[in-house]
Amino acid sequence: MASPDHDADSPGIGSQGSGYDLTSADTVDMISGESTRTVHSPEAMEAFMEHLEDACPSVSSDPADGQLVKVRYITGEELGSGSIGRVIEAHDEHLSRHIAIKVLHEGPVAAPDRVARFLAEAQITAQLEHPTIVPVHEIGRMPSGTPYFSMKRVRGESLEDIINQLRIGNEAYEARYSGKALIRMFFRLCQGVAFAHAKGVVHRDLKPCNILIGEFGVVQIMDWGLAKVMGETGAAGLEPVHTVRRGAQMGTMDGSIAGTPAYMSPEQARGEIEKVGPQSDIYSLGLILAELLTLMRVYRETHPERALEQVRAAQPVDVENLSTKAKVPPELAAIVKKCTDPAQAYRYCHAGELAEDLRKYLEDREITVHQDV
Repeated sequence: MASPDHDADSPGIGSQGSGYDLTSADTVDMISGESTRTVHSPEAMEAFMEHLEDACPSVSSDPADGQLVKVRYITGEELGSGSIGRVIEAHDEHLSRHIAIKVLHEGPVAAPDRVARFLAEAQITAQLEHPTIVPVHEIGRMPSGTPYFSMKRVRGESLEDIINQLRIGNEAYEARYSGKALIRMFFRLCQGVAFAHAKGVVHRDLKPCNILIGEFGVVQIMDWGLAKVMGETGAAGLEPVHTVRRGAQMGTMDGSIAGTPAYMSPEQARGEIEKVGPQSDIYSLGLILAELLTLMRVYRETHPERALEQVRAAQPVDVENLSTKAKVPPELAAIVKKCTDPAQAYRYCHAGELAEDLRKYLEDREITVHQDV
């Protein structure tokens, strides 16, 4: 998840940038600038921001501030940090409920392209109304001018934490996620990504730490800060997603790299922005599935450039080469290979196709790809 920052006018919310520690598979954002065709002018985005400032309820981390300003949110501990922001817990005084608030890392001094990307994340997430995607409540500005958006407070643990517990042999986790339980959870993840693809949205940063598993097996896809809106129309009668980025000189430049090397597709690693699409997410999902099946990360190089080189030279992932101990069903091994083929044309076209093969596997039916592929 992404998260908030500490502003001078908002105690307890501090400014901090995200790191580049590949050992923890952090997001890399090497986009040097974003500008191409726009529908609206940069002035339109500024007007939009001014409107947010006028409409914004006050935010405070100190209950005592309520004596000085009309406070709606009482903020608490930090919940996580992502590509462009940090997330903190808060209490909505108007509705008497706990929520989460995401705030831009750089606060009120953020560059226009960073602000536009932050607003786009809020708008994209809000338009992806699906059980696997956290609902966004509102967007606004803090008294200092820092943009924020509020959303449902989700409780649970990341898929990364679950994998780590399985790696060390935690018996409680092994009992909970035995048999096909992990595959059912992964299937629900793919359903959420499939919905986004049908709406013309590519996540671009799918990885275990961005997948939250809540109570009763609820799966939530977090941190849409690097999401890319693909087309003008949605699939299956769905409305396409529209964002303020169309009006902020925000088209991604060629040769830019954004994502997490350990879970990045080869085309992302090469900076081939024009080729990044649903099949790029498919590649990331294949790497996640391989890790679930073997408890081994496919790409473990920690040096940034060497990590990217490793991904650029990728071959289809053979789970038997990752772990000789793991007993992986041939159907799932074949699915991993199809997802991680370096040639996009040989991968699933979108996550809906992947989800359908997983459904067939869970129902003991024949999948579209076989173990000899």
